[in-house]
Amino acid sequence: MRDQEGKDYLLRFGKRLNELRIDKELSFRKMAQNCKLDHSDIKKYELGETNLTLLVIVELAKGLGVEPKELLDF
Repeated sequence: MRDQEGKDYLLRFGKRLNELRIDKELSFRKMAQNCKLDHSDIKKYELGETNLTLLVIVELAKGLGVEPKELLDF
C-alpha cells in the first residue's frame, strides 16, 4: 500500500472512531476503561498517528459496544 493511501485510511478510521466515541458520550478515559487500553493510545488512533492491529480494533469495538465492522464503515 502506498504511504499516503495508508495514512488516509488511518485518518478515516480515526475520524470514525471519534464519531462513535462522541455519539456514545464517552471520554477518552472512560472508553479506555471500557476496552482496557490506554487513553493516550485511543487519542493517537483517533488522530491517525499510529497503526493498530485487528485485536485492538476488536477491543475498541467492545469499549464502544458496537461490532468491529462499524469501526470500519467509513
